[in-house]
Amino acid sequence: MRDIIKTTIALFIICTITGLCLSYVNNLTKDPIAQRIREAAELKKSEVLKDAKSFEEIKLSGIIPDKGNIITAAFKGINSGKTTGFVFTVSPKGYGGPIDVTVGIGIDGAVTGVKLGENKETPGLGTKAAEAPFITQYTGKNIQKSFELVKKPPAGNQIQAISGATISSRAVNSAVQAAADCARKLIKTQAVN
Repeated sequence: MRDIIKTTIALFIICTITGLCLSYVNNLTKDPIAQRIREAAELKKSEVLKDAKSFEEIKLSGIIPDKGNIITAAFKGINSGKTTGFVFTVSPKGYGGPIDVTVGIGIDGAVTGVKLGENKETPGLGTKAAEAPFITQYTGKNIQKSFELVKKPPAGNQIQAISGATISSRAVNSAVQAAADCARKLIKTQAVN
């Protein structure tokens, strides 16, 4: 009985000290990690909409329906006081779970860039969605027509899917299409203002 109590007390002290150390390290690293996440998000926005010098968040309530929407945030790109385009962070469901997609669309209605972030897609298949030539197919395409995913070589606003990664291809395509649909409404609003 005495040995059990000694062992229990020793384990309790070790667990308490370990918990306190982990808590201290977590508090120490929490702010730098959050700062790096914000910097990475700003870098992605700058990469997909190069003309913008700064970004201003847009509240989408009333602009797009909330029901089943995958757009998590929208930003207006600004340069010299003028709107240069829009950036959307979109989170469609891929094969391995949500995919972090950042889409840039110029004020002229052309896709300026698409960048994939964190995802759990299948290595060697679904992860190809983040690489050229798949992801670069969107750049320069006009958002007035819908993006159609095809298996054959594309024409017009068609996008060639990745062989063996159809779900990942569909997820990225749905993200870009959702951003395009929202951008069309924002561009009309911008033209009126």
